[in-house]
Amino acid sequence: MNPPPTTASFPQSEIDIGYAYSLDALIFVAGVPPRLFPGYLFAFQPLLIDSEFRFYNGNFVPEVNPATLIIVLGPGLNSIPSSVLFDLSQLISRFTSLRDIEFRIHDSVWSRHLVEELPILPPTVKRTVLLVSNLLLDGPELVRITYDANAPRFTASLVAALIGLHLTVKGYGVTDLLFMLNVHSALAAVAFQARCEGRIEISKEHSVGLRMSGTMKDARTVLKATMKTARAPEYAHRQYTLTSFVVDVPQLYYRDEFRDCIDTMLSKAPGLQHLDISICSLGTNETDDWMEGLRLLVGFHDLIHVHIAHPRPLNLSDADLSHFLRSWRNAEHVSLNPKASAAMISRSQVMFTTNALNVVAYEAPRSLRHLRLFVDADKVSVFGTRGFSPHVGVGNVELRLLTANPRSVRAVMRMAEGLFPNARVMEV
Repeated sequence: MNPPPTTASFPQSEIDIGYAYSLDALIFVAGVPPRLFPGYLFAFQPLLIDSEFRFYNGNFVPEVNPATLIIVLGPGLNSIPSSVLFDLSQLISRFTSLRDIEFRIHDSVWSRHLVEELPILPPTVKRTVLLVSNLLLDGPELVRITYDANAPRFTASLVAALIGLHLTVKGYGVTDLLFMLNVHSALAAVAFQARCEGRIEISKEHSVGLRMSGTMKDARTVLKATMKTARAPEYAHRQYTLTSFVVDVPQLYYRDEFRDCIDTMLSKAPGLQHLDISICSLGTNETDDWMEGLRLLVGFHDLIHVHIAHPRPLNLSDADLSHFLRSWRNAEHVSLNPKASAAMISRSQVMFTTNALNVVAYEAPRSLRHLRLFVDADKVSVFGTRGFSPHVGVGNVELRLLTANPRSVRAVMRMAEGLFPNARVMEV
C-alpha cells in the first residue's frame, strides 16, 4: 500500500467526511479523499469494508446508536471547515450506548492542540484510545493514549516512540492526560544520546515516579523536562512532585555525570523518597572521582528507600554513613553497594569498616528495616561513635565482607547479630 497523500496531492473538493456502520460499530473518516477510503478502512475495521459507505452531510440515520466508534483523521483534516467538525462532535454526544471510542490520527495533523479540540466524550464511554501513525496497516505507531475507566490501577496512559527514547506515562483519569501530553511535547524537542527507555507513573496524590534505562545524562534530561512541565502555572493546583527516581545505566561516560544528575535532583525533586541507581559496568576511562557526588545525597531529607549499585566499592567512610543516617530520618531501606567486587578496589579506596555497624545501630532512625553494606572487616576505623546500643527495628542485614580471615567473618557476623538482635543477618 502506498503512503497516504498530503493535502497538496488532491483538491479540497475531494476531501470529505464519510461513514460506515456495521453491527454495533460506526466509523468516521475525515480528511481523506473518497477514493482512498477503502485503504484506510481496511487497516482498522475489516468488518466495515462490505458495509454501505456514505458521505456525511450533516444528516444522520437516527436509529444508529453504536457501542463502538472509530474516528479516522487523515492528512487533509485541516481543509475541512471547522463548523462541519463541530456538528460531528455534537452528533457524538447523542450516542447513548457508546462505550468505546478510538481515534486514529495521521501524524501530519497530530498535535496537542488537536487533542484539546476533540469532542467531549459522553459519560457512557468507558474506554478511549488515541493512536498516531501514518495510518498504514504496517506503519509505525508514534503515540498511543489510552483511557480505561475499568483499569485496576492506572486509568490513563501514553506510549510514544521518540527519537532515542521510548516513553511510557501512566496516570489517573482524563485530568492527567494534558500533563502527559505536555511532557511528551517537551521530550519530543530533545536529542537523546542513546536508545533509552523512560517510564513515568503518576499516583492519585499527584506523586510522580520516574524509571529510566539509558545514560545518566539522558535520565537527567527526562527528569528536568518532566519537572519543568510539572511546575508550569496550569498545574499549580495539582502540585505534581517527583518522589521516586530509578535509573539503570550501562556505565558512566564522563567525570561529573553522576554529580550533575544528583544536583538536578536536589533542585527539581528535594522531597525525593525513593532513589535507586544501578551502574552496571566500569567505564573505560572511569576513575572513582564520580563518587564525590555520592555525598550530595545527604541533602535528601525525606528518603525512605536508598539503593546504589556499582561494580567498584563505594568511596565512602563510616563518617559519611553517619551523616547520611542523621539526614535520612525516615529511612527504611539502605543499600549502599553490598555486592561490589573486591577485585576493583582502588589504591586510595576508602570503605566502610566494622564500626559502620555501630554507626547504624546508634545513628539510624527507628524506621530502618533493611541494611545492606560492603564492609572491610580487617580495617580499623578512625571514626568514633558516641555510644553503642542495639537497634531492634532492623529485620534484615546483608553484608559483603572484605577479608581472607574466616575468624574475622565470624566475628563481624556475631557483632551484627548483637547490634541487630531481631534481624536475619546474612553474608552475601
